[in-house]
Amino acid sequence: MAVTAGASALLIAAVGIHVAELVEVKRGIADARSSSIVDGITLAGRIVVDDDRAHIEASGAPDSRVLVVIEGRPVGILTLDPDGRGELAIPRLAPVDGTVQLAPLGQGVVDLEQPRLPMPTSTATPTHTATPTFTATPTPTTTPTAKPRHTPRRSATADSGPTPVAAPPVLQLVQDAGPRIAITFDGNGSSNRTDELLELLHEQDLRVTFFVTGQFIRRYPAIIRHAILAGHEIGNHTFSHPHLTTYAQNKKHQLLPGMTRSRFQDELRKTEEAFTAATGRRMQPLWRAPFGEENRVLRGWALEMGYLHVRWSSLEGASLDSHDWVADEHSSLYQSSPRIMERLLRFPHLGGGIILMHLATERSEPPWAELPVFLEALEKRGLKPTRVTQLLEASPKWRPWLRKAQKNHRKISGD
Repeated sequence: MAVTAGASALLIAAVGIHVAELVEVKRGIADARSSSIVDGITLAGRIVVDDDRAHIEASGAPDSRVLVVIEGRPVGILTLDPDGRGELAIPRLAPVDGTVQLAPLGQGVVDLEQPRLPMPTSTATPTHTATPTFTATPTPTTTPTAKPRHTPRRSATADSGPTPVAAPPVLQLVQDAGPRIAITFDGNGSSNRTDELLELLHEQDLRVTFFVTGQFIRRYPAIIRHAILAGHEIGNHTFSHPHLTTYAQNKKHQLLPGMTRSRFQDELRKTEEAFTAATGRRMQPLWRAPFGEENRVLRGWALEMGYLHVRWSSLEGASLDSHDWVADEHSSLYQSSPRIMERLLRFPHLGGGIILMHLATERSEPPWAELPVFLEALEKRGLKPTRVTQLLEASPKWRPWLRKAQKNHRKISGD
């Protein structure tokens, strides 16, 4: 989104950036990367130069919005994707002779190292007050692991109409919840070896969060009742596990055509009804999108129904997605159970993390076989495994969102 010059001063004031406090960056370093820690989250960026054009690469909190400031003047806002990455094209960077900075909206500032470029040939002599014009148009990333997130277009129909104002931010790392970590398991079509997993969780005296589809509940109501009696909590994973965005088609999280408010909310409602029929209870006010496909519109529609979206954690290029669903030992994504647990333990910020695993497996050795070793390692680090609701209850930032979801859930449920 481009920011006009007339709005520059107002926007700078709104996000709390004071031009007089900006620090000059070093010069002459090609493709240099700068970083800063803001509220415990690393915001990093660099300027990548190609001939007389350039783009800014940024990484930080997933789904956060970052203001790009050049010479104290806002030139654009980019939204980081679910993996915390984003790009912004900056044409004709050469005339800029001041600071280039990134600022997470409402937070601190990080300066970018700016590479020197030759000045473009021109007979015109710029005046001292002239300000270059920039077009803040996000450029698709070429990095295979990046998953760009774009705000879906608003529709004129009532069902898909404007983004709900109360849409919650992305919930994927709860850094203010103390030494706690949530372990979650998703369930959809199969229950293969799920009984073994439940027995292992019982042996370890571990209570976790399951996200299951309505179809799973209808097929395996006894498993759901077993999980409830064992103290696990159940969140909503939609009824039929559909694609919700266009990510599989174009790597963008735009709302999938035909995915209206009523159709999406019906997916959540039918799952709730199946759960109540199987257990006589209500689900927890939590949901997880199939395939991780979600955006602000979907999060808002879900909150209207009383569900807060729960993603898995990702930070600094690492993820707490176990990839345990990969059963083919020849796949480059396949890892044995010991390797899975080792990789999870290397995550840069386990406190407040949310781990993704699955209830079923087609492997000869289940991916959770080394879970006891993993739990022992967490204990040595002073981390307590917990359910998602307990993680959110311990967080001053996320507790109000949980309360709002609980309130809406009770209202929709008629309690």
